[in-house]
Amino acid sequence: MSCIEHIGFYDNIIRFPEHKHISCEIMYLHKGNINLICENKKYELKDGMLYIIPSGLNHKISIIDPTCYKRTLVFLNPWLYSKEYYSDFIYNILIGITINEPIIAKDDFECHEYLNIIKKETESTDLLSEDIIISVVTQLLAKILRNTKFLSNNIKKPNKLVSDVQRYLQENYEQQISISDIADKYFVSKFYLSHIFKEQTGMSPRQFLTFTRLSKAYNLLHDPDFSVSDIAEKCGFTSTSYMIKKFGEQYNISPNKFRKQLFSNSKKYAK
Repeated sequence: MSCIEHIGFYDNIIRFPEHKHISCEIMYLHKGNINLICENKKYELKDGMLYIIPSGLNHKISIIDPTCYKRTLVFLNPWLYSKEYYSDFIYNILIGITINEPIIAKDDFECHEYLNIIKKETESTDLLSEDIIISVVTQLLAKILRNTKFLSNNIKKPNKLVSDVQRYLQENYEQQISISDIADKYFVSKFYLSHIFKEQTGMSPRQFLTFTRLSKAYNLLHDPDFSVSDIAEKCGFTSTSYMIKKFGEQYNISPNKFRKQLFSNSKKYAK
Protein backbone atom coordinates (compact mmCIF):
# COMPACT_ATOMS: atom_id res chain seq x y z
CA MET A 1 0.00 0.00 0.00
CA SER A 2 1.60 3.27 -1.14
CA CYS A 3 1.75 6.41 0.98
CA ILE A 4 0.65 8.31 -2.17
CA GLU A 5 -3.11 7.87 -2.41
CA HIS A 6 -3.58 9.98 -5.54
CA ILE A 7 -1.50 12.25 -7.70
CA GLY A 8 -2.28 14.41 -10.69
CA PHE A 9 -6.07 14.39 -10.93
CA TYR A 10 -8.10 17.55 -11.37
CA ASP A 11 -11.45 17.76 -9.56
CA ASN A 12 -12.97 19.97 -12.27
CA ILE A 13 -15.36 21.47 -9.76
CA ILE A 14 -14.89 25.22 -9.81
CA ARG A 15 -16.07 25.99 -6.29
CA PHE A 16 -16.05 22.93 -4.09
CA PRO A 17 -17.71 23.19 -0.64
CA GLU A 18 -15.52 23.39 2.44
CA HIS A 19 -14.12 19.95 3.21
CA LYS A 20 -11.20 18.09 4.73
CA HIS A 21 -9.19 14.96 3.98
CA ILE A 22 -7.59 12.29 6.10
CA SER A 23 -4.53 12.67 3.87
CA CYS A 24 -2.19 15.61 3.76
CA GLU A 25 -2.83 17.58 0.56
CA ILE A 26 0.02 18.99 -1.51
CA MET A 27 -0.91 21.13 -4.52
CA TYR A 28 1.37 22.72 -7.11
CA LEU A 29 -0.13 25.38 -9.40
CA HIS A 30 1.49 25.20 -12.84
CA LYS A 31 -0.65 28.02 -14.22
CA GLY A 32 -3.70 30.02 -13.22
CA ASN A 33 -4.95 31.76 -10.10
CA ILE A 34 -6.91 30.31 -7.20
CA ASN A 35 -8.32 31.45 -3.89
CA LEU A 36 -7.73 29.08 -0.99
CA ILE A 37 -9.99 29.49 2.04
CA CYS A 38 -8.63 27.65 5.05
CA GLU A 39 -10.02 27.99 8.59
CA ASN A 40 -11.76 31.25 7.54
CA LYS A 41 -8.58 32.82 6.15
CA LYS A 42 -8.14 33.62 2.46
CA TYR A 43 -4.93 32.96 0.52
CA GLU A 44 -4.24 33.81 -3.13
CA LEU A 45 -2.04 31.50 -5.18
CA LYS A 46 -0.57 32.20 -8.61
CA ASP A 47 1.57 30.34 -11.16
CA GLY A 48 4.56 28.59 -9.61
CA MET A 49 3.21 28.43 -6.07
CA LEU A 50 2.33 25.43 -3.95
CA TYR A 51 0.80 24.59 -0.61
CA ILE A 52 0.65 21.87 2.03
CA ILE A 53 -2.64 21.39 3.87
CA PRO A 54 -2.22 19.17 6.95
CA SER A 55 -4.58 16.24 7.54
CA GLY A 56 -8.01 17.21 8.84
CA LEU A 57 -7.78 20.94 8.09
CA ASN A 58 -10.99 22.46 6.69
CA HIS A 59 -10.47 24.19 3.35
CA LYS A 60 -12.06 25.08 0.03
CA ILE A 61 -10.77 26.36 -3.29
CA SER A 62 -12.22 28.56 -5.99
CA ILE A 63 -10.62 28.79 -9.42
CA ILE A 64 -10.43 32.33 -10.79
CA ASP A 65 -10.40 31.31 -14.48
CA PRO A 66 -11.09 27.63 -15.26
CA THR A 67 -10.01 28.06 -18.88
CA CYS A 68 -6.46 28.87 -17.74
CA TYR A 69 -5.76 26.42 -14.98
CA LYS A 70 -3.36 23.53 -14.48
CA ARG A 71 -2.29 21.91 -11.24
CA THR A 72 -0.77 18.77 -9.78
CA LEU A 73 -2.51 17.53 -6.66
CA VAL A 74 -1.02 14.94 -4.30
CA PHE A 75 -2.75 13.15 -1.43
CA LEU A 76 -0.07 11.89 0.96
CA ASN A 77 -1.05 9.52 3.78
CA PRO A 78 0.99 10.69 6.82
CA TRP A 79 0.72 7.39 8.70
CA LEU A 80 1.82 5.18 5.84
CA TYR A 81 4.59 7.63 4.95
CA SER A 82 5.88 7.82 8.54
CA LYS A 83 5.92 4.03 8.74
CA GLU A 84 8.83 4.11 6.27
CA TYR A 85 10.44 7.44 7.22
CA TYR A 86 9.87 9.13 10.55
CA SER A 87 10.71 12.65 11.68
CA ASP A 88 8.85 14.27 14.59
CA PHE A 89 9.01 17.63 12.82
CA ILE A 90 7.66 16.49 9.44
CA TYR A 91 5.11 14.13 11.02
CA ASN A 92 3.72 16.92 13.21
CA ILE A 93 3.31 19.17 10.16
CA LEU A 94 1.55 16.50 8.11
CA ILE A 95 -1.03 15.66 10.76
CA GLY A 96 -1.46 19.22 11.97
CA ILE A 97 -0.22 18.89 15.56
CA THR A 98 1.86 22.07 15.43
CA ILE A 99 -0.01 24.01 12.75
CA ASN A 100 -3.61 24.83 11.83
CA GLU A 101 -2.98 26.70 8.61
CA PRO A 102 -1.66 25.86 5.14
CA ILE A 103 2.04 26.16 4.37
CA ILE A 104 2.41 28.18 1.18
CA ALA A 105 5.63 28.46 -0.82
CA LYS A 106 7.02 29.75 -4.10
CA ASP A 107 8.69 27.18 -6.29
CA ASP A 108 12.33 28.15 -6.49
CA PHE A 109 13.61 24.56 -6.29
CA GLU A 110 12.05 22.89 -9.38
CA CYS A 111 9.14 21.33 -7.48
CA HIS A 112 7.63 19.92 -10.67
CA GLU A 113 10.70 17.70 -11.13
CA TYR A 114 10.02 16.00 -7.79
CA LEU A 115 6.33 15.61 -8.67
CA ASN A 116 7.19 14.08 -12.04
CA ILE A 117 9.36 11.46 -10.35
CA ILE A 118 6.66 10.66 -7.79
CA LYS A 119 4.01 10.31 -10.51
CA LYS A 120 6.26 8.08 -12.59
CA GLU A 121 7.01 5.80 -9.63
CA THR A 122 3.34 5.50 -8.61
CA GLU A 123 2.67 4.10 -12.09
CA SER A 124 5.54 1.62 -11.84
CA THR A 125 5.43 -1.96 -10.53
CA ASP A 126 9.14 -1.93 -9.69
CA LEU A 127 9.93 -3.33 -6.23
CA LEU A 128 11.94 -0.21 -5.43
CA SER A 129 9.27 2.30 -6.48
CA GLU A 130 7.95 2.91 -2.97
CA ASP A 131 11.48 3.44 -1.65
CA ILE A 132 12.07 6.07 -4.32
CA ILE A 133 8.70 7.70 -3.55
CA ILE A 134 9.53 7.93 0.16
CA SER A 135 12.93 9.44 -0.62
CA VAL A 136 11.61 12.00 -3.10
CA VAL A 137 8.60 12.96 -0.93
CA THR A 138 10.97 13.55 1.99
CA GLN A 139 13.17 15.80 -0.13
CA LEU A 140 10.13 17.67 -1.45
CA LEU A 141 8.70 18.27 2.03
CA ALA A 142 12.08 19.36 3.37
CA LYS A 143 12.54 21.79 0.46
CA ILE A 144 9.10 23.32 1.01
CA LEU A 145 9.62 23.71 4.76
CA ARG A 146 13.09 25.19 4.29
CA ASN A 147 11.79 27.50 1.54
CA THR A 148 9.12 28.89 3.87
CA LYS A 149 11.51 28.97 6.84
CA PHE A 150 8.90 26.96 8.69
CA LEU A 151 11.41 25.60 11.15
CA SER A 152 10.96 25.46 14.90
CA ASN A 153 12.54 23.85 17.93
CA ASN A 154 9.11 23.65 19.56
CA ILE A 155 8.37 20.07 18.51
CA LYS A 156 5.71 18.14 20.34
CA LYS A 157 6.24 14.42 20.71
CA PRO A 158 3.18 12.64 19.28
CA ASN A 159 1.53 10.04 21.46
CA LYS A 160 2.81 6.70 20.17
CA LEU A 161 -0.37 4.80 21.04
CA VAL A 162 -2.51 7.28 19.09
CA SER A 163 -0.14 7.20 16.10
CA ASP A 164 -0.08 3.39 16.10
CA VAL A 165 -3.89 3.17 16.26
CA GLN A 166 -4.27 5.73 13.46
CA ARG A 167 -1.88 3.73 11.30
CA TYR A 168 -3.74 0.50 12.10
CA LEU A 169 -7.06 2.07 11.09
CA GLN A 170 -5.48 3.38 7.87
CA GLU A 171 -4.29 -0.09 6.97
CA ASN A 172 -7.49 -1.95 7.92
CA TYR A 173 -10.38 0.46 7.21
CA GLU A 174 -11.96 -2.01 4.75
CA GLN A 175 -12.63 -4.44 7.58
CA GLN A 176 -15.32 -4.34 10.26
CA ILE A 177 -13.34 -2.98 13.20
CA SER A 178 -14.37 -2.98 16.85
CA ILE A 179 -12.83 -0.28 19.06
CA SER A 180 -12.84 -2.82 21.90
CA ASP A 181 -10.74 -5.18 19.77
CA ILE A 182 -8.28 -2.37 19.02
CA ALA A 183 -7.99 -1.54 22.72
CA ASP A 184 -7.28 -5.22 23.45
CA LYS A 185 -4.69 -5.31 20.67
CA TYR A 186 -2.75 -2.47 22.30
CA PHE A 187 -3.36 -3.70 25.87
CA VAL A 188 -5.29 -0.66 27.07
CA SER A 189 -8.88 -0.11 28.13
CA LYS A 190 -11.43 1.08 25.60
CA PHE A 191 -12.10 4.14 27.78
CA TYR A 192 -8.42 5.11 28.04
CA LEU A 193 -7.94 4.68 24.29
CA SER A 194 -10.96 6.85 23.50
CA HIS A 195 -9.82 9.53 25.97
CA ILE A 196 -6.20 9.81 24.81
CA PHE A 197 -7.19 9.54 21.13
CA LYS A 198 -9.73 12.36 21.35
CA GLU A 199 -7.37 14.48 23.43
CA GLN A 200 -4.77 14.46 20.65
CA THR A 201 -6.92 14.31 17.49
CA GLY A 202 -10.16 16.00 18.51
CA MET A 203 -12.20 12.96 17.48
CA SER A 204 -12.93 9.49 18.78
CA PRO A 205 -11.35 6.38 17.20
CA ARG A 206 -14.74 5.58 15.62
CA GLN A 207 -15.04 9.09 14.16
CA PHE A 208 -11.48 8.84 12.81
CA LEU A 209 -12.31 5.51 11.17
CA THR A 210 -15.40 6.99 9.50
CA PHE A 211 -13.34 10.02 8.40
CA THR A 212 -10.75 7.65 6.90
CA ARG A 213 -13.41 5.69 5.01
CA LEU A 214 -15.01 8.86 3.65
CA SER A 215 -11.65 10.15 2.42
CA LYS A 216 -11.02 6.85 0.63
CA ALA A 217 -14.51 7.04 -0.89
CA TYR A 218 -13.85 10.61 -2.05
CA ASN A 219 -10.77 9.39 -3.90
CA LEU A 220 -12.48 6.35 -5.43
CA LEU A 221 -15.34 8.46 -6.78
CA HIS A 222 -12.84 9.82 -9.31
CA ASP A 223 -12.70 6.35 -10.88
CA PRO A 224 -15.77 5.71 -13.10
CA ASP A 225 -15.11 1.95 -13.01
CA PHE A 226 -16.49 1.75 -9.46
CA SER A 227 -20.16 2.16 -8.65
CA VAL A 228 -21.19 3.93 -5.44
CA SER A 229 -22.18 0.58 -3.93
CA ASP A 230 -18.78 -0.88 -4.92
CA ILE A 231 -17.06 2.04 -3.20
CA ALA A 232 -19.14 1.65 -0.05
CA GLU A 233 -18.13 -2.00 0.17
CA LYS A 234 -14.44 -1.35 -0.61
CA CYS A 235 -14.30 1.35 2.08
CA GLY A 236 -15.78 -0.80 4.81
CA PHE A 237 -19.22 0.81 5.16
CA THR A 238 -21.96 -1.51 6.37
CA SER A 239 -24.34 -0.23 3.70
CA THR A 240 -24.41 2.09 0.69
CA SER A 241 -27.10 4.25 2.27
CA TYR A 242 -24.95 4.79 5.36
CA MET A 243 -22.00 5.89 3.22
CA ILE A 244 -24.22 8.28 1.26
CA LYS A 245 -25.51 9.79 4.50
CA LYS A 246 -22.05 10.25 6.01
CA PHE A 247 -20.57 11.55 2.73
CA GLY A 248 -23.28 14.22 2.58
CA GLU A 249 -22.58 15.24 6.17
CA GLN A 250 -18.83 15.47 5.51
CA TYR A 251 -18.75 17.08 2.05
CA ASN A 252 -22.15 18.79 1.80
CA ILE A 253 -22.88 16.94 -1.43
CA SER A 254 -24.08 13.42 -2.29
CA PRO A 255 -21.64 10.94 -3.89
CA ASN A 256 -23.74 10.79 -7.08
CA LYS A 257 -23.99 14.57 -7.39
CA PHE A 258 -20.27 14.96 -6.73
CA ARG A 259 -19.47 12.42 -9.42
CA LYS A 260 -21.95 14.02 -11.86
CA GLN A 261 -20.33 17.45 -11.43
CA LEU A 262 -16.90 15.92 -11.66
CA PHE A 263 -17.38 14.21 -15.00
CA SER A 264 -19.66 16.90 -16.42
CA ASN A 265 -17.10 19.64 -15.81
CA SER A 266 -14.23 17.48 -17.03
CA LYS A 267 -15.71 17.60 -20.53
CA LYS A 268 -15.59 21.39 -20.42
CA TYR A 269 -12.29 22.10 -18.67
CA ALA A 270 -9.97 19.12 -18.75
CA LYS A 271 -6.93 19.69 -20.89
